[in-house]
Amino acid sequence: MPSRAIHKPSLPRVVVAGGGVAGLETLLALHALARDRVDVTVLAPELRFVNLSMAVDQPFKPKRGRGFRLEDTAVELGARWHHGVLDHIEHEAHRVFTRDGEELPYDMLVLAVGAHPEREWQSVDVLTYHGGHDGPSYELLLHHLLEGQISRVAFVKPAGASWPLPLYDLALMTAAECARHGRSGVELSLITPEEEPLGMFGAAASAKVRELLEAAGVTLHTSSYGAPTHRGWLEISPGERGMRVDRVITEPRLAGPRLRGIACAADGFIQTDAHGRVIGLDDVFAAGDATTFPVKQGGLAAQEADAVAEAIAASVGAEIEPQPFHPILRGVLLTGGPARYMRADISGGAGDDSTISREALWWPPDKISGRYLAPYLSSQVGEALDVMPQGEDVIPIEIPLESVASSTLGFGELTDLPLS
Repeated sequence: MPSRAIHKPSLPRVVVAGGGVAGLETLLALHALARDRVDVTVLAPELRFVNLSMAVDQPFKPKRGRGFRLEDTAVELGARWHHGVLDHIEHEAHRVFTRDGEELPYDMLVLAVGAHPEREWQSVDVLTYHGGHDGPSYELLLHHLLEGQISRVAFVKPAGASWPLPLYDLALMTAAECARHGRSGVELSLITPEEEPLGMFGAAASAKVRELLEAAGVTLHTSSYGAPTHRGWLEISPGERGMRVDRVITEPRLAGPRLRGIACAADGFIQTDAHGRVIGLDDVFAAGDATTFPVKQGGLAAQEADAVAEAIAASVGAEIEPQPFHPILRGVLLTGGPARYMRADISGGAGDDSTISREALWWPPDKISGRYLAPYLSSQVGEALDVMPQGEDVIPIEIPLESVASSTLGFGELTDLPLS
């Protein structure tokens, strides 16, 4: 598809394949760091960007418009837009090809194509929650739960790569909704292979999450795998355990993209170095869920994209010292009451610095905490309103976040706030 952006033929050509979190963060970071030094083309199959991280909220709150046109964003940031699906790469020729047979030349390529979601179980009693399109199905399930037509719901994390936080969101918000409606006798369970609930956030956060689940009446099974075997029954392993269930809520298991022309690990994910370079290819980068980094989360995808953008910017002469990917995990747990903000350095060199708070620990306080994408999302669709508690759940913060955002941070900043 032709672009409305001005072509800059004398500049290095950067193709960003993917219009999700990692792709948009790369685009925004390149615009901030090297806007006059590169000619960027965005190749993506989606026409719109939609914040999937807030999809779990849809069954519980009135619907509000979300998302924005990727073509408009690309043009706004001086990039060219190409609607299509990446098919394969011919690196010796420095060209990518779409499924429609179109080809795009590149000097540097960023693979931000994400992972492939796969359903673990196909059953009328299993809802695999993956995005806004699953909201109406969960809303119907919630209605049946509140009306007493069903009473036993299990939230099951599948084996393999996935991001478990949405299951905790759904379990806690469902418990809160049942409590608000005086629905007693409900049996909610959460089954996860994790040794501790949301253990990747560290000991302090995990302990608090366990307390929240217990207070909400959600029965937790850790170091466990759940599998629906026949209607109304969930087997739990290891051990000869099981439970009666009316419905099972799960999430997709993520598989690597297995791109033709790019070497990948056995599970299809792409191996990169600390700056996002694909192993063995100096001018091909990858960021986000498509890489072998084991934790699949939007904020981390954005951090990988930042490392890639800095490496590219430095290579074209920008005065920047590119920093390697240093994973800082930030997550917002929705509870049906005050949200909990969790932060942990998971690079392996900081010990356990686990933090969990009712107060925002970063700005903007979105579920997607990208350095460039979070402020952009807030400016476009007001995503910060989705996770900031409203009404009686407001928690006063000594540092006014709106003042910080408008006067000290500005566009393109993600800052951990020093809260007292």
